[in-house]
Order: sequence, then structure tokens, then C-alpha cells
Amino acid sequence: MGLTEMAGDLIVEGRTGKNIQHQIPGLLRQSVYAKLAGYEDTNVHKGLSRDPAMRAVIGKRALDRMAASLGTVSRFETEILTQDENINALSSLNSAWVSKAVSRSLAKKVILDIDSSESPVHGNQESSAYNGHFSSSCYHPLFCFNNFGDCEGAVLR
Repeated sequence: MGLTEMAGDLIVEGRTGKNIQHQIPGLLRQSVYAKLAGYEDTNVHKGLSRDPAMRAVIGKRALDRMAASLGTVSRFETEILTQDENINALSSLNSAWVSKAVSRSLAKKVILDIDSSESPVHGNQESSAYNGHFSSSCYHPLFCFNNFGDCEGAVLR
């Protein structure tokens, strides 16, 4: 469905020069797939850059070479994705992906289910609050799901 290419169109890139090895959609795929595989830290990308499956995830250029290096993925996650315009783009990305998937569906109506969740915190975490129902200090995000089980959006209240 071209979801990561759609993300690549929304994420603003400040890199210039002729030595850019991997485009934004490939970097996003490498970052997301590594986390889905259970690798939370960017340090693992040193070894993952040689992994054939990860190289295939990145794209055609990486098949002949290597996936993005530890430094490249780290800069992507800490410099490119943290820019204000990219945070806004990432916030709208989920809705754009769900809209694209739903547009291919034959369903004639959409049912929305709004529900909250509790995420307990310890200490004095920013934006947490005491919740009497759960009898704890927590984050209490609100989620909106469609009838296909896709998360349409989430907000921290």
C-alpha cells in the first residue's frame, strides 16, 4: 500500500549532499522493523546493518550494500524525527494510513470505539495525574479504534 513512502513524503528532511545512502522511507522502515523485532536500542544497528532481512526491508540499494549504520539511524531518530514539523507529521501519519487502508475496503460504514487505558507511573512524571478510578498516578490516554481494529488516534488527557 506504500505506507512508508507516504511517511517519507510527510517527513521533512534537512540532509543535503551527495553522500546520502538511504532515503527517509527506508530509514523509517529500518527503525520500525528493528523495534518490532524487539531491538529497542539503536546500538543493535551496527550488526543489523549486515543482516540480509534488514537490508531487504530498507530497499534495493541496501541489498547490494548494507542497511543504515548505527550513526545514521541514531541521527534519523534523534535529529530528523524530533523536529517540530516531523512530530506533527508523525501525529497525522496514523490517520493517513488508516484512511488509505479503509479506502480500499468495501465497508459502507465505519464504527468508532473510544476507550481509555491506564499506564501507571512511579515518581513525579511529567503530564501524569492521579486517577481515582484506578487509585494511582498514571497516564490516562484516550484511544479511538475503528471497526477494523485500527487505531485512528490517541491523545493523552
